[in-house]
Amino acid sequence: MTINGFLVPTETMKRLTQQELCDNFDAILEEVDQENIGYVIKDKDGMDNVVLCPARWFDFMYDHDFGCVITAALRYSISRQSYMPGIIAKFIRNYISVLDTQTIVVAIRDINDAFENYDIPEKKMWMELRDDLQKALDTMTEQAKENGIK
Repeated sequence: MTINGFLVPTETMKRLTQQELCDNFDAILEEVDQENIGYVIKDKDGMDNVVLCPARWFDFMYDHDFGCVITAALRYSISRQSYMPGIIAKFIRNYISVLDTQTIVVAIRDINDAFENYDIPEKKMWMELRDDLQKALDTMTEQAKENGIK
């Protein structure tokens, strides 16, 4: 379940064993979809392992505005001497797996442009983020090639 558009903490989700999931698979999937809830699935040792939830819980991450906000935040913070650059770099790194190629390409370009045109505080941090973004872009490009997408 989401509350006001935010994901529910896993600590509040019901737990299921792998066997319970297998035994009631169709009913549980329908419940997850119809009632908009998630379950934590426990491994064979009884430890929390994975979360089963509706895919729509993550739809907010995939719209075009998400990438635009990332770009704006990066551009704002890259030349600042405050706590903000660290927060933005960490946020981008945390969500790098859901960024689209356009957002990644623009972020890499913006970081490179800033290096060429300004004296950037926290230059090492931005270089590391740029390198992580490049690795993600390379991986995406390779996966696209493997899947026959140009």
